Amino acid sequence: MEETKSQTPMSSMCLDVTLPCETRLLPMLRELAERAVVYLGFHADERDALMRSIHQALHTVFEPDQTTYASVELKLVSIAGDLRIRVRYIGAAAGAEGQPAIEQILSQPDGNGVPLERLRGALGTFTLGCEVGVDGADFCELTVPLPEES
Repeated sequence: MEETKSQTPMSSMCLDVTLPCETRLLPMLRELAERAVVYLGFHADERDALMRSIHQALHTVFEPDQTTYASVELKLVSIAGDLRIRVRYIGAAAGAEGQPAIEQILSQPDGNGVPLERLRGALGTFTLGCEVGVDGADFCELTVPLPEES
C-alpha cells in the first residue's frame, strides 16, 4: 500500500502486541502504532498528538536504566466509534503507598516537564491504574473518538 494515497478510514481494528522492555524494540512498537493510527484515518495533527501520547506512555519504561517491567503490551482497538489505546506494563510489584509503579515512573520530570501531566492533558480520556489478579499489570489507557468519514 502506498503511503501517499488517501485512504478510507477503517471501521474496525485490533492490534495487540506484547514485547520485552528492550530499547531496541521500541522503534518497532512505535512504527506499528503509527501505521494503525494512519490506517484508522486520523489526520496529520490528530495522528501526531496520538503518537506523542503513545511515545510518552512507552518511552520511559524502555530506558536502559529502567528495569521495573519485564514486558509491555500495546493494544489499539476501535470500539463503538472510539479508538482505545491501552498500554499494559507487565512484571512489576506495586509502588510505594499502593500506587502503580507506572504512576511513579511517569511522575518523574524528564526535561520537558512531567510525562504524566502531558498524558492527562492529551486529547481524549486518560486512565491510569493497576489490574488485580494473577495476570495483573499496571496500565494506562487513552480513548479518543475515531475520525468521521468524509
